[in-house]
Amino acid sequence: MRSHNRLAAVFSPTRRLLGAEQALVRAGGLLGGLQWVVPRAECRYRRIDFSHLPARQREPAARLAARRVEPRPGALFHLAWTGGIVHVWTWPEGAERIGNADAGWIPESLLRSAPRGDSLRLLEQVQGFEGQSWRDGILEASQWWPAPPTADAWRRFVRACGLGPGDGDTVPEPVDVGWSEPWGDGARGLPASPAVLERWAWTLGLGLLFCGLGWQLAGQAYWSMAQARLDARMEALRAQASPLLAARERADAARDALLALQALDAGPGDYSLMADVIRPLPEDARFASWQREEGKLQVAILSADTDPRHFVTAYADRGPLANAVATPAQGSMGLAFDLAAPADADAATGDADPARESP
Repeated sequence: MRSHNRLAAVFSPTRRLLGAEQALVRAGGLLGGLQWVVPRAECRYRRIDFSHLPARQREPAARLAARRVEPRPGALFHLAWTGGIVHVWTWPEGAERIGNADAGWIPESLLRSAPRGDSLRLLEQVQGFEGQSWRDGILEASQWWPAPPTADAWRRFVRACGLGPGDGDTVPEPVDVGWSEPWGDGARGLPASPAVLERWAWTLGLGLLFCGLGWQLAGQAYWSMAQARLDARMEALRAQASPLLAARERADAARDALLALQALDAGPGDYSLMADVIRPLPEDARFASWQREEGKLQVAILSADTDPRHFVTAYADRGPLANAVATPAQGSMGLAFDLAAPADADAATGDADPARESP
């Protein structure tokens, strides 16, 4: 089935026979709505030729003509076209019989398959019998009887069709041709009633809305599953990398411990510094006091030599003790060393800096 045939099947109406049993004539599509099949017994038929009118004027003229021949105000009518000829079925009680305003209707005669070529036949309908005269594949005349017509009634029908005396001498046997698709073109205009079109529009709008929501939900579900897969992969990578991370943490902890141990060795010990301080001094030099705080060292020396220049010169090439400041005090010589400062370049050459000697 082609795509346009599938679409037509979706919008094809479901046909049910009008009556107490409401027998199903044909199952339609999901959006086709309901169409009642009205028995020929309840309809009146009329044939009008509009071949002389332009095609675009035929439909309005046919509707106007159908209203002119309606048996009562408010009667329903159905139009079918074969070329420029319109077939009009009028249903006088249609407005009272159809309870659902959305439902359409179609006459029973339109669903009986048309014969090939010329034909004069008697159809067995749902209710009663219908005589039809066909010429060149077009319905010329139609007459309904509640029972099989008599020979006289049949001859009158044949004469009304314009046939000769020898064409209707005997009444033909009634035939049941079954159901088929309409043999005439439908009325031009809207494909359905406004109520049905409104229902189609709502259905289409809701369908598009559900499609949009479904697209969003499908996208959300896809990204959720992708996120779950990514989380699972990250967990697997973390499990693989956990030994490396633990080893790195242990290495960092060991490094911090080594740095802490190295920080404990802030320089030479006090005994070593005492030996270095007393070594260049005269033999009579003695310690009077000793105070060491971080990179600073303050010493009081008891000695007969009271010239501070001798003391500064004595430590000029002593490395950490090169930054020495000598300050004479009563009965002693105060020495201050900056153990953290680099040794002065001039002091390294043996030249004393007078600015470092306190008067």
